[in-house]
Amino acid sequence: MKDLNLEGSNTWHRRGHYFTKIFGISFGGGQQRPGNFAHTAAEDAVWEKLRNTPEIQAVARRVDYLLACYFPKIHSLYTNVLSDICEADNSLVRNWENCCFAASSINLDSAITVYHHDWRNTLFGECAVKNCGPFDYKKGGNLVLWDLRLIIEFPPGCTAFFPSAMLAHSNTSIAPGEQRHSMTFFMASGLLRWRHNSYMSDKDFIAWGIEIGKAGLG
Repeated sequence: MKDLNLEGSNTWHRRGHYFTKIFGISFGGGQQRPGNFAHTAAEDAVWEKLRNTPEIQAVARRVDYLLACYFPKIHSLYTNVLSDICEADNSLVRNWENCCFAASSINLDSAITVYHHDWRNTLFGECAVKNCGPFDYKKGGNLVLWDLRLIIEFPPGCTAFFPSAMLAHSNTSIAPGEQRHSMTFFMASGLLRWRHNSYMSDKDFIAWGIEIGKAGLG
């Protein structure tokens, strides 16, 4: 893991004080078109090995299966959008062929989040959080959903689904010497809009619509 640059900006961010890296496909924040998150060659090599391990592939398949079971319409939407944009642009690299989420993050080093929203995720969609230990889940590491006034026990090995753009969320602290790690799976809302706009940004789609209207073709 030394090639993942565990120092500096990767430990201090708006979600908390822990190491995090995001891999996969996204669109937003000034991008001209969808693309893979940019990393160093060493970081990409580490992720390539990690995502192809049987254990991580099993997690990705399980998360995909659970979304299909409990939120089948969202699973169908994510699956179709990700397939369509990857077929339209063969430079895009999926994390896993059998997982409908476009992106995933790995969170290490006592990954306890502070109050936040994930604004760029799909507002009406679901993100998944896979929890890992070791820590005493009876005493810490709870999932807090502030808008619902819920504090939920979140044992290591469990997976939670919730709309992370809509609901403010965080974790309670864990004891000194304990560790909590996680993987998250999500779909950027910009990818859905790009596909809905016939592979255009909102700006280009609006400009195209105005031109169509002026030409009397609408």
